[in-house]
Amino acid sequence: MSKRYNLSDIQKEVIKLLQDNNPMSSTEISKNIGTNRITISKYLDILYFQKIINKKKIGSVNFWFLDPGIINFDLKDENYIDLQQKLITSLIRGEKEISENIILSIINKRINLRKILTDLCFPVLNTLFELHLRGKIGKTEKIHLTTNLIESINLLKNCVATNGDRIKRHSLLVIVSGDDDSIPICNMINIYAKKIGIDSTMIGNIEKYIDPFFDIDFQRYINKLYSKNKEKIYLCIISYNEMSIKFLFSTLSETEFREKVKTIIFSSKNIKEKDENEFRENIISDLETLIEKIEKEVK
Repeated sequence: MSKRYNLSDIQKEVIKLLQDNNPMSSTEISKNIGTNRITISKYLDILYFQKIINKKKIGSVNFWFLDPGIINFDLKDENYIDLQQKLITSLIRGEKEISENIILSIINKRINLRKILTDLCFPVLNTLFELHLRGKIGKTEKIHLTTNLIESINLLKNCVATNGDRIKRHSLLVIVSGDDDSIPICNMINIYAKKIGIDSTMIGNIEKYIDPFFDIDFQRYINKLYSKNKEKIYLCIISYNEMSIKFLFSTLSETEFREKVKTIIFSSKNIKEKDENEFRENIISDLETLIEKIEKEVK
């Protein structure tokens, strides 16, 4: 008698099976799992389109297999430290496919996206920065590894509901980066904001555009965005560059903007702890706290 499974159960069983017996036919998989071949074929097609498994056709038979990096992932049991290490190792070795497949392994589970960002993606990003500071990797390698991490993080967009009706459009979260290192965090916040139904957009890195006239240009564009929204603009500044934060903070501190633009700043603990910073009290240096603030304030 065939067992009854849901997609999550099938995914776990198929990955476990294929890790030991790559590759296998639909018939072989159905016999090992204990469900009929027609049912398992439907599930295998779903897992294939979700990029959890792959297939190759030999004659008239499909043989299913795992690409490198695909793992079983259970939020209740998984050791995030171990998962961080796997992702860091794949990035450093230049195994981009494995890095992406680690993310793909968790996308189609009942995941807590917030926890994936705070306990996996953000710590891995910080590790890359730390390796660079210690001289373990050069600047060019750091840029390359960070770029590959961003591409893997962007796969998490698949977790975001595509139903535009659930997005609240009466306010807008505008995310702006003050340096290249902050771009991955901007991506994380943008993905998460959409996941919880916040209308959000990314301006990008403004660091190299700052000059004596850029404040006017920036104000003009924020006014343009505000005119399209009924209530309020929430500007999330994410930057490890103190000068970029200072520029943006002062630009939006003028009376005209205080009522219409709410500013949220994310930066490093070092910048937050500098006594001379006029914006010190407004800085958040923990990603979990930043997410909580956005959830609470942006409505």
